[in-house]
Amino acid sequence: MIHSRSQPLPTSKVQVTQQRVFIGDMQRFNTVEITSNTNAGDVIALIASQGSLDNTAVWMLFELANDFGMERPIRSYELLSDVTASWNKDKLLNAFVVKRTYLTPFLSRSNIPTSSPTNRGYVEYESKKGKWSKRWMELREHSLWLAKRDTGKDETFLCSLSNFDAYYITRKHKSPKPFVFAIKSTDNISLFENVSDYVHILSCNQKDGERWMEAILVARSYVLFQERHVLFAKPEESTSISNNLSRSQTRKQSISTRPSQPLVSVSAPFSASATATVTFEPGSLLAKHKGDVMS
Repeated sequence: MIHSRSQPLPTSKVQVTQQRVFIGDMQRFNTVEITSNTNAGDVIALIASQGSLDNTAVWMLFELANDFGMERPIRSYELLSDVTASWNKDKLLNAFVVKRTYLTPFLSRSNIPTSSPTNRGYVEYESKKGKWSKRWMELREHSLWLAKRDTGKDETFLCSLSNFDAYYITRKHKSPKPFVFAIKSTDNISLFENVSDYVHILSCNQKDGERWMEAILVARSYVLFQERHVLFAKPEESTSISNNLSRSQTRKQSISTRPSQPLVSVSAPFSASATATVTFEPGSLLAKHKGDVMS
């Protein structure tokens, strides 16, 4: 009689890498261990546990896209592996830095709106380096559209926030207006045939610029909640979700391509934030909240 011995099931090894994270500026940094499942909130907690942060409530992790001279706040639930996947590994210019910012509660998970915010107004659009044109821009359907006039008859699709986000310009940039910001893809540039489709530079006055940044950042949060449920799953749920869901492939888009609409409606609480000046889609709980604040 042959006795069989049960063999232990193979276990998947989690790859751990060391990541340098700067604190406040590029002069001081901490090293943390991260995996493919480490999000920005985990990094803030790790650095806080090392005694490097005095108040975690106002700190956020930022992506320094130094190859383009810009940066953006990384939401606590975003995966660092998704961010680094867009970097050019050959240049080694980009980095993570922890900064104080008023955007911390504003971009928290609890502040994800129940409807995608909208915004509209004239901006200066850099169609090519050094060439600026006045354009009417609209944020709606979590996408950005440009037109020569506010009638919108000649509008063209600029980008979808499914794979674009708002960035602050950190490098001196000659522009017709004082506030300069960018809308840059969160995918790798190798997926784009034309570099001009990868990043869009805009400028306007300070007040309007801050309003555009806030509206676009919130709209991107809304899209992430709609399309990346795995980011919001509890640790014990993430494995089963990732086995059943595969991330959709990013495709090169023509500027005339109209993005698809979400199939799932969001239901999430919202508290007072800097979005008080932003307009939201009809029926949004945010629109009601705005009216309560102003009354």
